[in-house]
Amino acid sequence: MTDPLRMPGRLRTALAFVFLQILLNGAFGVLMQVEMNREADHGQDPVAALQIATYISYVTVVAMLAAAVAIILGHGWGRLVLIAFEALSAVSGLITLVSGSPQALIGIVLAALVVATLLNKEVLAWFEAKKRARDGQPGAQAPRIS
Repeated sequence: MTDPLRMPGRLRTALAFVFLQILLNGAFGVLMQVEMNREADHGQDPVAALQIATYISYVTVVAMLAAAVAIILGHGWGRLVLIAFEALSAVSGLITLVSGSPQALIGIVLAALVVATLLNKEVLAWFEAKKRARDGQPGAQAPRIS
């Protein structure tokens, strides 16, 4: 019998994709910050849309990182936050795809895979087992074989 408190492998894989998204969002934010600084060094005012996109990128990194850590600790709220961010990512990807950028399909597929994983019965059972263990309720651990 498998340990219900052991994180399912598919959730680990999904979290690896999430950490990749966090890393890429952070890098994107840094690149936009560098561009804004370059414009400021040349006496130009950075475009407001670039400033907004930079700050949205940083906020997204912090929120997704907090959600991923919450998921690792077995807190269900992290799952909900991550589903919301992945849904926004999919919508953004659809807009980009319609605008003529076919590589956006990769982001849409990854977002769909992460959401599907977070809604998987095995993953939901793991969150429930973690909650029971935190609350000290019985049934949180696999029976011991003597």
